[in-house]
Amino acid sequence: MLRRKEAMLLLSVFTICAALLVPIFGKPDSTLMPSDDGNPSKSSPEVVDGDDQDRKTLSIAVSMSETEYQYWQLENEHFHLIHPEINIVMTNIHDEDADTARKKASQAGEPFDLMLLDNDRVREFAVQGFLLPVDEIISGDTAADQLEALTSYVKWNGSLWGVPLDCDPLLVVWQKNLLKASGLIAPPKDLNALKAAIETLQTANPQLTPFNINTADPKEMAAWIGMFKENSDPAANLSPLTVTQKEQLLFAAEHAAGLYRLAPVQERNQLLGAFGAEKLMSAIIPWSMYQSLTDDERNLLSVGGADGPVVSSNGRSFVVSAETERLEEAKAYITEMDSSNAQLNRYRTLKRVPARISAMTNEFEYYDIKERPPHFLVNMLSLASVTPDPAWRERWERWSKLLTVLGGTKTTLQPDLTSQFIAKWNEEPVQQSQKKDGAEAPPLVPSKAD
Repeated sequence: MLRRKEAMLLLSVFTICAALLVPIFGKPDSTLMPSDDGNPSKSSPEVVDGDDQDRKTLSIAVSMSETEYQYWQLENEHFHLIHPEINIVMTNIHDEDADTARKKASQAGEPFDLMLLDNDRVREFAVQGFLLPVDEIISGDTAADQLEALTSYVKWNGSLWGVPLDCDPLLVVWQKNLLKASGLIAPPKDLNALKAAIETLQTANPQLTPFNINTADPKEMAAWIGMFKENSDPAANLSPLTVTQKEQLLFAAEHAAGLYRLAPVQERNQLLGAFGAEKLMSAIIPWSMYQSLTDDERNLLSVGGADGPVVSSNGRSFVVSAETERLEEAKAYITEMDSSNAQLNRYRTLKRVPARISAMTNEFEYYDIKERPPHFLVNMLSLASVTPDPAWRERWERWSKLLTVLGGTKTTLQPDLTSQFIAKWNEEPVQQSQKKDGAEAPPLVPSKAD
């Protein structure tokens, strides 16, 4: 009797298991019934590869050299290892105008999600509605870690429209031995101090010239007319030339015969040779060039304006397109690439100064200048020199065109052409040189002796 009950119990268990297993396995070609009462489908359920599920593509536009582009491709591969759900497609637009590239991508139905823009283009794009604000990305501790010289370019209407990535500021460098010989313990604070130093030195060194001027580079020229602190803000904002800026231009034209007209990066050896021979007093050079000098070469130079502000920071920022459908992915990418460690690693490879204060401050360890940027750059870049103004870009284009009046680096800086440039930029009458009895009249601006 007991065995019969056990057999019936086992049979019941097997029956229940079979009933449960049938819906799971079904028949190999079983028909799937739709939930909307439509026609049944004979297709099997789609099997999705777990690695491809929810994978999204982030499209990024950059403009850079091929060497730097290859560096970023490696960075993107590293990012993908951390975020396998995000594919990065990076397009190098090279020398194509950023707005032109943006329009082409948009019209093709494949708008960029992110762009790496020069800081001086960010406000222009923001005003036209092409960008999304990035206040959520730069907040709290991140906001406190930013350099004002860079964020001032990307501010508009109470918001930030770009996340500063790095910069390559233009420096005013002075020949250290010449400063000492003229009795100065620091770079001259204004043009009058420079004139006094030149007057002291030229008696024993008649070949000495005060400046190297690269009129072929609009950014270097802006930095040059703002080389003294009193003129840094007008130069950065491309305002009408001040009285002392006019005087500086005319003073340079008076010394045109011995003036150096070198492109610092391209003609580096000639520039360093002039400094080494103590024939050149000052020049404008980018930080990346200064960083790459040997210790002996840097020891020839003293950096001016260490307390800021910087006229031309040459900064870049990531901006988020208003057309993006990948906002969260864009935030993740920017956060990863904008970290202090990532910026410091790029500095060691690309020589571009980080945008984060924390990447330049370390009070407990000594680092060579090639490993970590010096702390004085924090002071130099902590002050804003640019006032938010959408019309800045128009002034920049006008400035770049007008500089052709002065000729390239292979031509002599003529006083008459200099006067024409001043008048055209300030939109005022040209002050022509007057001659009396065949002799040229005194300079328009009195010399220090007067």
